[in-house]
Amino acid sequence: MPPPARRKRLEQPREVVLQAALDAIAESGLDAMTMAALGKRLGISGGHILYYFGSKDRLLVETLRWSEELLGERRRELLAGPAPAAERLAGYVDLYLPVGRADPRWTIWVAVYGRSLGDAEVLQAGHDIERVWAAELDALLVEGADAGEWPATDAAARRDFAVRLHGMLDGFALQIVIGAPGVVRADRLAHALAYVHSELTPTR
Repeated sequence: MPPPARRKRLEQPREVVLQAALDAIAESGLDAMTMAALGKRLGISGGHILYYFGSKDRLLVETLRWSEELLGERRRELLAGPAPAAERLAGYVDLYLPVGRADPRWTIWVAVYGRSLGDAEVLQAGHDIERVWAAELDALLVEGADAGEWPATDAAARRDFAVRLHGMLDGFALQIVIGAPGVVRADRLAHALAYVHSELTPTR
């Protein structure tokens, strides 16, 4: 006799629940996105959602993974396009940053970072997502070098560049998503692109 399933089937498709969670965060913020409120939005029991996902943290991680999958489709379409590598790299940087204050995807990222200290699964989820971004950046750097748009570098140098760039973007993203005083997204994007240009343009 097979063992019983660990989770009941949702009354709504998983993607519908995750989209509703993302919408609720965008409209009302993370704290207001309770299981009860989400259930009311979907017309199902909040307890049923909790039973399926196990906890609000797990729901957040699943919502983050799902939203990153959607963004990943846009990123891969951008990176596979016919534009020069430098133009696609600028698009990559633009796509990485939040669209503005309280961006729902980055609001979840901030929450996940805060919870990762005590939860190995949450920490691993964030690492897995970041690794995909880094791999696609590395491939673009190789492609740009092969096309003669910037000097070729070895894998270690490309990895160091990615670490510095992502560290800068993460810091800028936090400023943007919390609405830090005096922070303008366009300015932070310009700073990041200036850094990319300075790092990839050969010195004479």
